[in-house]
Amino acid sequence: MNDPAANARRWVVLGVMVCAFLGVDLITPSAFGPNAEYLLAILLGICIAEVNLIAMWAVLAPGNVVVRLPWALLLGALMWYSLVLGNRVHSAHFPRHDAVLLGVILLLGVVVAQIPMWIARASFRWRLVSWPGEAAQARPRPLQFQLRHLLVGTAFLAAALSPARAVLPPGELRTLRLEHQLPVLLVAVTLSNLLVTVPCVWGAFVKSTRLPRVAFLWLVYCAVLTALEFGSLVAILGRPGPRSGEVLLIFYVMNVSQCATVFGALWILRALGFYLVRAPAADASVSEKEGSAEQRQAGGSDPS
Repeated sequence: MNDPAANARRWVVLGVMVCAFLGVDLITPSAFGPNAEYLLAILLGICIAEVNLIAMWAVLAPGNVVVRLPWALLLGALMWYSLVLGNRVHSAHFPRHDAVLLGVILLLGVVVAQIPMWIARASFRWRLVSWPGEAAQARPRPLQFQLRHLLVGTAFLAAALSPARAVLPPGELRTLRLEHQLPVLLVAVTLSNLLVTVPCVWGAFVKSTRLPRVAFLWLVYCAVLTALEFGSLVAILGRPGPRSGEVLLIFYVMNVSQCATVFGALWILRALGFYLVRAPAADASVSEKEGSAEQRQAGGSDPS
């Protein structure tokens, strides 16, 4: 149930995964340029998947939410540091204003990406647990935390923010102005994550024999949703120019890269012994407790 060797193996593999994602973040800025649209789409898809995985861990992972959310902030800050350092390496003129704006967009992305996950958690009662017996403890219950949870969360927050001054490029910070397209893009990303990424979370934990059929159906499903997403953006923001068909294909490649990354990362978690379970409903838990109490009063015994 609580094997120290298995726990150590999980932490090592999770650390390697985090380092791999940070490596992708470092090289992503180098793909901005001519004749690299599809490579950029693949790398951006991995970065979007990274945001989704951070949001998923914040919402579905085991442990107290007061600790999970600062963990998510720490991972988001590490992602921002890597992207900023990558931009500074590959561009001699990366202003501080753009670095701060990138941090704001990433923060909004992590928050917005949690919305579909909270919807899935509330609708399907999904929980990500590290051993099967933990499913019985995953039932909804009131938010409770101890002082040590708050102290750990505060430590994570301090660790996430302390290197910011050293990572930021030199220069002055102008007033941040978010483009008017950003709210539209955030809404589109939220709906895309809800309709594209959430099925990947479920698909990563289906029976192995069903995986080929699920993967094929998902590619078709992703193509249809990409067309709808692209059509909605065109209707709101206008056509991207004469290369609309190629831009649509780039969107599809980015969505496939995003969800393949989410799928692959969750498969690794599955191999490490994590389970996606449905927590017992709150009313069912109350009924079980009331039934057990009545049974004890009647002189019976709990079959469990």
